[in-house]
Amino acid sequence: MAGGAPAIDSAGSLYMTTGNGTFDGNSGIAPNNDFGDTALKLSAGLTLTDWFTPHNQDNLNNGDLDLGSSGVVVLPDQPTPPTHLLVAAGKQGQVYLLNRDAMGGYCNGCPSDTNTLQNFTAFQQYGFWSTPAFWQNRLYLGGTLEAFAGPGDNLKVFDFDQATKLFNPSPSSQSTNIYPFPGSTPSVSSQGASGGVVWAIDASAYGVPAPTQGPAVLHAYDAMNLANELWNSSQAAANRDQAGDAVKFTVPTVANGKVYIGTRSEIEVYGLLP
Repeated sequence: MAGGAPAIDSAGSLYMTTGNGTFDGNSGIAPNNDFGDTALKLSAGLTLTDWFTPHNQDNLNNGDLDLGSSGVVVLPDQPTPPTHLLVAAGKQGQVYLLNRDAMGGYCNGCPSDTNTLQNFTAFQQYGFWSTPAFWQNRLYLGGTLEAFAGPGDNLKVFDFDQATKLFNPSPSSQSTNIYPFPGSTPSVSSQGASGGVVWAIDASAYGVPAPTQGPAVLHAYDAMNLANELWNSSQAAANRDQAGDAVKFTVPTVANGKVYIGTRSEIEVYGLLP
């Protein structure tokens, strides 16, 4: 899951996705315990209680298109059923909206993933090596191409309609700058429901297999319009805000009015200047 941790809901269930591998979860032949390219629901005691596997799991496995290249997100409980939702995504650039109370299992022989609440292609030629963020019914996603495969893609936001329980598959805004591999895992800071800022790290200079090693770049965007970049750590004169050398899969951590990022040599702490 690109360094992402399992997600947990208020009932104590854990959610995660797996990478390429054999799937025999409903083969009827014991032990039925191989769950390649699958979103898993586990009890607090780590017992498998439910799952979702894309209908094209065999193609994902053979094509190195892991579902588990991205972390998963538990959405806030909805006011009407289905109330418990989960978002998963992977290297195909496909986004899956799942019902945590009925994950969908595996639809063997199905022409599409009809066992999901929704699935759509968020990035036509790109996949995910990151974890999405969710704030005020907006899903923030950082897609990209695998190392050496191309320049990358923009950070994008997809709006969620609480009435239909569906995402608009067209992004409502996106960053003007692109994020090469490994993409970005965004974090959101806000004052309740207002003042949202999306933080994202460009860690493309993380070292091997990138051609050169260089600093991480922290970006801040208006959460209502990602085309409005508020600041980034490469703007100030004389490298005043420059971070240390980048580390793959790092995540901006927001706490007590400051933003923390880890680098190869130090922890950077960003806040308001005096």
